[in-house]
Amino acid sequence: MQKVFTLLCMALSFGFSTVAEANLLINPTRVQFGPTDRSADVTLINTSDAVTTYRLEWTEKQAQPDGGYTDLTPEQALVFPVASKMLRFTPRQVTLQPGERQNIKLALRRPANLAKGEYRSHLLFKAVPPEKNVAVKNEGASLGINIVLSFSIPVTVRQGELQYSLAADSVNLQYDPALATGAVNLKMRRTGLNSTLGDISAYWTPENGTERLIAKNAEYSFWPELSETTVKLHWVGADFAIANGTLRVVYDGSKNFKGTVFFEKTFNISKGMIKIIN
Repeated sequence: MQKVFTLLCMALSFGFSTVAEANLLINPTRVQFGPTDRSADVTLINTSDAVTTYRLEWTEKQAQPDGGYTDLTPEQALVFPVASKMLRFTPRQVTLQPGERQNIKLALRRPANLAKGEYRSHLLFKAVPPEKNVAVKNEGASLGINIVLSFSIPVTVRQGELQYSLAADSVNLQYDPALATGAVNLKMRRTGLNSTLGDISAYWTPENGTERLIAKNAEYSFWPELSETTVKLHWVGADFAIANGTLRVVYDGSKNFKGTVFFEKTFNISKGMIKIIN
């Protein structure tokens, strides 16, 4: 008896990066159509030593307050501001030789009287499994495994002027003295029609000391369907000791928002407020 399982691995990226598991380079990993934009390109590069094929399709997702996305049901997609209805792309399937690159062309056609706001869909790159399965023999059974790696990137369409307001509410600073590592959890809130994209950085100044960068989350998107969220800033390996001090948090815009500071806020931190983890 033969059984075949398909494993689907999804990677959602927001910066220019290589996803090692699939050996696929995607640039950019967020496409933004401004009010006057009509076309855009996405470049795929096969960095593996094998021929790979990807099928492209739209998928509709909603951001979650604690990070990540959930897939929209067909009923939810009817009321969510999706962009796929006004977007076309070509080709719909690509086969890449090792080291080969392929440009995906996206074309936008805005409907008449499109309401102001931001529309978003996710472009999915779904690996087509090879024809032959990997056979695993187990007690007389043949187990075929297809590992299907898929990746999606957000594609946004903006109609009208930018409209957003952001603020930092609170921070939670954690530190593990044994491993000399930690994290900063930042609670943020927002209003407005549009998302933001940028780097969130946390700078620590111990009492009677000098400021240094201790944690960061690069290329962070704060989507308009969220009124608040908590984001984890990753430790950057800076010199740190538990003490009284201040924590300055800055959300700097990147790419289309480069040069914009969404917010900057300084928190007073006492030693007792720093959570020890181990």
